Amino acid sequence: MHDPAYKLLFSRPRMVRDLLDGFAARSWSGLLDFESLAPLPASFVGRELQQRHGDLIWRVRFRDDRWLYLVLLLEFQSTIDAAMAVRILEYTALLYRRLVAHDVLREHGALPPVLPVVLYNGRRRWTAPVEVTNLLAAGSEALAPYQPSQRYYVLDVARAADADLPAGNLVSALIGLEKTRDAAGLREALKVLFDLLRRQKDDELTQAFVTWLHQGLRHAGRLRADGEDPLAQLRETQTMLEETVREWTREWLEQGIEQGRREERALLCRLAARKFDAGAGEGLAAALAGVTDPDRLARVGDWIIECATASELLARVRGDNGSGD
Repeated sequence: MHDPAYKLLFSRPRMVRDLLDGFAARSWSGLLDFESLAPLPASFVGRELQQRHGDLIWRVRFRDDRWLYLVLLLEFQSTIDAAMAVRILEYTALLYRRLVAHDVLREHGALPPVLPVVLYNGRRRWTAPVEVTNLLAAGSEALAPYQPSQRYYVLDVARAADADLPAGNLVSALIGLEKTRDAAGLREALKVLFDLLRRQKDDELTQAFVTWLHQGLRHAGRLRADGEDPLAQLRETQTMLEETVREWTREWLEQGIEQGRREERALLCRLAARKFDAGAGEGLAAALAGVTDPDRLARVGDWIIECATASELLARVRGDNGSGD
């Protein structure tokens, strides 16, 4: 299952920065100029790579002015993709093809390095090989130099040790919420998140977390405690969330639930415009006018990722009768 709310979180630069700084590039993040961190424009990435991967390709400069490209995959399935290393190799090859087409090789004399990251939140431990050579049959040593070789970094959210979660890091806060199993832990995890978001002053990032909390926590059934009602915990989560959001912006709450839905619809339209074109965003805005059902909005997020064309996306949205069929 692909969670559009989760992908929305990692469309924000601060989340990608904290993923690199606190996890994937922790030991060498000082070499990176995070002020240069930016997603690759959809027009640059190209439709072939975009269809397979969405918009989760970022680039950041090293402090010596070289570029590093980040290929970010988010996996929400309960089964492990044993061939993930091959998928990563394919995405990297497609990205390099685009870079060659844009004369990067000719202008700079070399292609930039790529850091593939798999962010996984399934229930089972990630066991797939992280190096593509581990998927190849053993052969003659003479053939070894001719075989592809690439590895990827995997962050297995459920297995991340608390001691390995850096403080002041939004990805750490996200993992803390993912791992919460009781009301006391939830209160503490939410407090950490709220304090970090207050300091960020990033309305879109805050709204992405609001969307994730309302959809992801509720639908994934992650809150469990012996002898306690999970629904009661969810109600408590929503109450605490609304109390904190009231401190951030009183006007947002005064406008009520519909304002939140308008923000969610606007975010979906921006994602559609970013993946396809401005016309797709405008068409989606018209199709979603007045839609308040969170399940329908969640399906639209899935379709933005899955659909290959704007017309396919709009056809699905306009044909949705609210049942999900």
